[in-house]
Amino acid sequence: MKSLLFFSLMLLAVKISAAETWHTSKVDRIYPVASGGFILTFQVDNSTCNIGSSTKYYSVSEGKNGVTQAAIANFLSVALVAGSSDKELTISFDNESTTCDINRLFIKF
Repeated sequence: MKSLLFFSLMLLAVKISAAETWHTSKVDRIYPVASGGFILTFQVDNSTCNIGSSTKYYSVSEGKNGVTQAAIANFLSVALVAGSSDKELTISFDNESTTCDINRLFIKF
């Protein structure tokens, strides 16, 4: 019984840790969307982003992966600085969503 409980907890831990993925690359494109969010593409994609197309689209949307409307403007300004200064942008995204929803990002100077 103890081994079954241990095995179940291990599977749950793997499932929880699989959702958040970190990725670093230079920004290729920034697409604003009508809902108020935006989509990023990168020069190098992360293979764990579950979008079926060859180009991976990483989304920032209100209400997805804990992002608020106020945070979207901050995320967009950081992404624009990274793109315009040709710096790498590091993101944290949900690799289990079909839109690879970003909830954190930063630039290292």
